[in-house]
Amino acid sequence: MRLIQGMVAAAAVLVVVSILGGLGLTVLTARTLDRIEARDEIRLVRRSIEVSLERMTRELTSATVWDAAYAAMGAKVDAPWADINFGAYYKEQFEHDVAFVLRDGRVIYASRDGKRGDARALGGFPAQAAPIAAEVTKDAAAVLAKGRLSTGAEVTRRGLMKVDGAVYLVAFASVTPESRAVADAYAGPPAVVVVARRMDGPFIRRFADDLGLEDLQLLAAPPGLKPRVQLADINGRPIGVLSWDAADPGLTLIKSLAPWLALGFLVMSLAAFFLLRRVMEALAQIRDSRRQLIAAKEEAEAANAAKTLFLANMSHEIRTPLNGVLGMAQVMAADTLSEPQARRLRILEESARSLMALLNDILDIARLERRAMRLREQPFDLVEMVDAACSAFSGAAAAKNLGLKVDVAPEAGGRWTGDPIRLRQVLGNLVANAIKFTEVGGVTVRVRPLTKGLRFEVEDTGPGIAPQSLPSLFRRFSQADLSMTRAHDGAGLGLSICRELIELMGGSIDVRSEPGQGSSFFFVVPLERLADQRPSLRVVGS
Repeated sequence: MRLIQGMVAAAAVLVVVSILGGLGLTVLTARTLDRIEARDEIRLVRRSIEVSLERMTRELTSATVWDAAYAAMGAKVDAPWADINFGAYYKEQFEHDVAFVLRDGRVIYASRDGKRGDARALGGFPAQAAPIAAEVTKDAAAVLAKGRLSTGAEVTRRGLMKVDGAVYLVAFASVTPESRAVADAYAGPPAVVVVARRMDGPFIRRFADDLGLEDLQLLAAPPGLKPRVQLADINGRPIGVLSWDAADPGLTLIKSLAPWLALGFLVMSLAAFFLLRRVMEALAQIRDSRRQLIAAKEEAEAANAAKTLFLANMSHEIRTPLNGVLGMAQVMAADTLSEPQARRLRILEESARSLMALLNDILDIARLERRAMRLREQPFDLVEMVDAACSAFSGAAAAKNLGLKVDVAPEAGGRWTGDPIRLRQVLGNLVANAIKFTEVGGVTVRVRPLTKGLRFEVEDTGPGIAPQSLPSLFRRFSQADLSMTRAHDGAGLGLSICRELIELMGGSIDVRSEPGQGSSFFFVVPLERLADQRPSLRVVGS
């Protein structure tokens, strides 16, 4: 009996030891997985910061390697040119917070948030940037002295800087000529353009969403044992810490498999062996998935950067000659022309304006994709805004013998707060489409108040839209059907821009239509009322 009791006790001890050993081995494996995951996250954060700086440098040099920039920053600084091509361009296209130009340690142009200012608006930026800019100037002068031009002569620097208590991504680039004639026209010290983007709350949140990190924070000192990346400025000095909550996939995995672990450990070490193998397989899959995610993210960022640069360059390259065409057409219109010549000139001007409208639509799409579109909040008179949006098309309606009516409910009249420019853009687009596709009858614009905001409706007596075409109507580069595309010009961007603008305002847009019964496009936007009501029922055109 004692022998049996001893054997049972030994078996019990063996079971306990096996369970504890298995649990210890599993916990050790889970912690190892957590440490590997933390190291992968740290490498991903460091790589993403470097990718952001590389992209920022490409964005900067898209407007610095340019004959026009070299001439504008030459002996006589062209500040209005810099307002458009440096200040507004870097802010609107790439969301850079600061852009300024240094030459010989002196600020010759300064812009903050896309608006020109003096050097005092830059705070401590000029003093901290001057040594780096001096290095760029020295290298750029040496390269130009060797006869190099264009991208072969550009000199850049990039890194982090802490200015006035805030951390910025900063890029430097020399202003570089493309042609020998422009380079010879100015032989002074090269100018250096500096752009900076602040690592503020919205930047950190977007950065965390892109990388899938929880509670990412930019701190002055490391917080306990959380995963973190020490940030150093462009000169190697520590300036802060990026810290986040550990994902701990191993601990999560143990919690989800706890019942199976208990059952497995009861059948001794064999179950522990299979569990360990499964954990290792899961670890391998997680690491492979993370590598694929990093590769896909970098590929998508490169493609998006290329598209953004293409659109930005298109803005410079197409708008300038197109404005020249329109300007020359207006000059020619002032001359005495025969009727055939005047008709051809009108066709030329209308075609140029159509191309300009298409370019503006494409740039609006790019801004909406990059979330760079910013809405204004300002008071406006509803009746005046609706009249302005509709009166621009009264001539087109009269040319087709169509009625154009505006019906603003008396209780909706008065002053409201919102973005009247974007509201007018959406309403004008819908009215233009209604007139374009309507041959008989007319177009009616109605505005009605809601509990919170306004409801706009544009109704026409046109041919209507087939039910199968309605789902794709608000997609980009889409029209109702191929026959419509051939009968009426357009790139299919207008309704897509309308939808994205309305959704950006927090509203919604939809359509009701039946073949042969006309169409009704309507949208609802949340707006705040400011003024008294006043009626508005009028006929804009007939």
